[in-house]
Amino acid sequence: MADPLELLARTQLFEGLGPSDLESLRPAVRTRTFERGSYLFREGDPGSHLHVVVHGQVKIGRTGQGGAEVVFAIAGPGEVFGELSLFDEDGERTADAEALESTECLVIARAPLLQFLTARPQVLLRIIAGLTAYIKQKDATIGDVTFLDIPGRVAAKLVQLADTKGRRAPDGISIEPALNQQTLAAMVGATRENVNRALRTFSDLGYIRLDHGSITVLNRDQLRRRGSPDM
Repeated sequence: MADPLELLARTQLFEGLGPSDLESLRPAVRTRTFERGSYLFREGDPGSHLHVVVHGQVKIGRTGQGGAEVVFAIAGPGEVFGELSLFDEDGERTADAEALESTECLVIARAPLLQFLTARPQVLLRIIAGLTAYIKQKDATIGDVTFLDIPGRVAAKLVQLADTKGRRAPDGISIEPALNQQTLAAMVGATRENVNRALRTFSDLGYIRLDHGSITVLNRDQLRRRGSPDM
């Protein structure tokens, strides 16, 4: 297995630092693996660690009493989650974290990480920036549910995923890793059937291409317009 500090040094959070710069964190870092469908933590659990995805993907969301699910984010390789626990010593997790596939994470204990960060404010600022983006994304999702119809919400989410998780393809932007329609539905607050209908419509219009569960955005501008509250 690769040295955990080498893996940390490759992430955006610790960009510019080498393994030797991270040596003081070694005793605080653990490697954990999770099978598909298993939970890394549940809402209400103590929030005492920061997670960094090495490979795989993790769904961050909540499930209501009636079983309805809302997905706030999908964390992939190199991305971190659980940052709120760093700033709330006695805090609890506010969402569930579920492995969407076989996933490996680095788990860093709160106290030694905070000690490390206070000596490196540039890394701390990256965490704060990540939290700010996460909160803005949640606010945008709430606004979309209020002001957009289901196709508009799907269009807005596809644009956001293309911008944050897209990979350039010859004819567009491929959203990776691929998301199943149930997860996409939970991200926009709709049923899988309605999301499927919207995706088919966008495919027929030439805005996207569907290929065995993967989505390639072919016309980002038209999707952006369709996902605008003014439409």
